Amino acid sequence: MRKIMLSVGAVVAVVGLVAGCSGAEDAGDAGSEGTAATAGREAVSGDSAKAAGEDAAKRDVKITGSGYRDHDVWGPDAYVVEYSITNGGKDAANYFAQLEFLDSDGDVLGSTGVTADKLGAGKTSKGDTAPVESEITNGSPKDIKDVRVSTVDRMPVE
Repeated sequence: MRKIMLSVGAVVAVVGLVAGCSGAEDAGDAGSEGTAATAGREAVSGDSAKAAGEDAAKRDVKITGSGYRDHDVWGPDAYVVEYSITNGGKDAANYFAQLEFLDSDGDVLGSTGVTADKLGAGKTSKGDTAPVESEITNGSPKDIKDVRVSTVDRMPVE
């Protein structure tokens, strides 16, 4: 009888140990899963905040006109893009906006960038630009049919 009780006791101890380890492992996994899920939400929230900031900055840049015309700086029959950058933020900022030139299928032919430095809150900078031939890498400047703002970086003035 004593042998049976010792055997039963040993089995109970082993089962308890295995169950305890298994439970701790599950709790650890659940804890890790919870942390991973929280970290994922934080990353999404951080990404969402970053995207919201990029969207806000992108709203600050407008294409106000575009097309082929003779231009004093860009030359005869250049694809000229007129743009405005308005600082919609609360503080002065530096802006870099990338413009993409598109063909009739909407494919990107090339890109160029425009800037506004130390633009005060609520202030607007206007200008015009045109791609130089070396910026159009997937066709020729004569293939340009449209232009779009692809990215905007707004950086605080230090």
